Amino acid sequence: MLDWFLSYPKDPVIKCNFLANTFDGAIYSFAMSFVSLTTVLPVFIKNIGGNNIAIGLIPVLWTLGFNFPQILVANYVRRREYKKPLLMFTSLGQRIPWLLLGLLCWFLFGKINIDYQLIVFFICLLLAALGGSFNLPGWFDLVAKVTPVTLRGRLFASRSFLGALFGIAGGWIVKIILDKYPYPANFSLLLILAFLTMMISYSLLFFIKENEPNSSGEMHIKEFFKRIPGLILQHKNYRNFLIADALLISSLMADAFYAINAIKKFSLPDAYAGTFTIIMMSSIIIANILFGFVADNYGHKLNLMLAAIASFTACIIALLAPLPEIYFVVFVFSAFSATLLQLSRLTIICEICEEEDRPTYIAVTNMLTSPFVLSGLLAGVIANSFGYKYVFLLASVLSFLSFIWYMMKVKEPRMLKLKTL
Repeated sequence: MLDWFLSYPKDPVIKCNFLANTFDGAIYSFAMSFVSLTTVLPVFIKNIGGNNIAIGLIPVLWTLGFNFPQILVANYVRRREYKKPLLMFTSLGQRIPWLLLGLLCWFLFGKINIDYQLIVFFICLLLAALGGSFNLPGWFDLVAKVTPVTLRGRLFASRSFLGALFGIAGGWIVKIILDKYPYPANFSLLLILAFLTMMISYSLLFFIKENEPNSSGEMHIKEFFKRIPGLILQHKNYRNFLIADALLISSLMADAFYAINAIKKFSLPDAYAGTFTIIMMSSIIIANILFGFVADNYGHKLNLMLAAIASFTACIIALLAPLPEIYFVVFVFSAFSATLLQLSRLTIICEICEEEDRPTYIAVTNMLTSPFVLSGLLAGVIANSFGYKYVFLLASVLSFLSFIWYMMKVKEPRMLKLKTL
C-alpha cells in the first residue's frame, strides 16, 4: 500500500500535473486549517456572541453557496476547449473574501453591534463559498482531464495527506494564536494567514499543463436545463447515488457542533479548537493513505459506505463519551468521514457518467443534494431547544440510512462497466 502511495507517474507531463495539483490542494488545505469550518469558525461565532442557530448556519451557507451556482457555469465550462485560463480567474474569487473578513475583523469587530459582526461574517463566508462554486466545475474537469482514472484516487489522497500533515502545524498555530492574542485580533490573524497561504497554493496552478483541448460543443441554456431531468430519470444508479448522498449530507448537521459541545461539556478553553484541528489533521493523514488505496483498487462506493459508518460512529461517541480524552475520538471519525467524502463523492460521478458530461453531472449533483445541508439550521433549532445530544442522535440515524442505501441500491460503476464489456 505504501509503494502505491509513494509511486509517481513516469510520463513527465502527467507527473508535472500530478505534483502541481497535489501541492496546490495540500497548501490550500493547510490554509483552511486556520479557518476550519468544524473547529475554528464555530468558536469564532461563539466569541462574536452568536447562538447555536448561527453556528448551524456555517455549513448551511457554505454548502449552499459552494454548490448552487455551479449549475450556472457548468454549461460554460462544458464548451470551453481549455479550462486553465478560467481556473486562474475563478480561483482568486475563493481566496479574496478571507482577506476581506480578516481586515474587517481587525478594524470593526468588537467595536460594532454583535448582529452587524455576524452579518459581516456570514457575507464574507458566503462570498468565499460562491467563489469556490464558480471555480469547482472548471477545476474538477481540468483535474479529471489531466489525470488518468487510475491515478485520481492517489491524487486526491496525496493532496489531502500532505494538507493534513501541514494542517497539524496549522492546528498548533491556531492553538498558539487563540491562546496568546485577545479577540478579535486572534481570529483576524488566522484569517489573514489563511489568505496568504491560499495565495501560495494559487501560484502552483501556473504549473499545470493543459496541452490538449476538449470541448463538448455549445449547448443552448434551455437545452442544457432540459437535459437535467433525463439524467436523473434515465440513470437509475445515479438516482440512487443522489438519495444516499442526500442522506449522508444531512447527517453532517452534527459536524458544526462537535467542538462547541466539547468546550461546553468539559469546560475547555477556546484554544482547544487548535487541539481538535491537530487531531483531525493527524487522522486525515492515516485516512488518505488507507482510503485512497481503497478507492483506486476497490472503487469509490466502498469509501462512501465507510464515510457513512464514520459519521455514525462520531455521533455515537459524541453522545456517550464521559471524558474529554474519549470525546476526542469524535474528531478522528469526523476526519475520516470528511476525507472519504473528499476522495470519493465527486470522483465516483466521473465513473458514473460519460466524459463529456462531467461538469453537468457534478453541478447537478451539488444542486440537488446541497439543499439537504439546511439540516444544519434544523440542528441549530434542536440544539437551542433540546440540547446537542438530540442533534447527534438524529444525525446518527441519517448516516445509518445512508449506509444502507449505498449498500443495497448503489452499484459500483466499475463493476457495471465490466459487465458491458
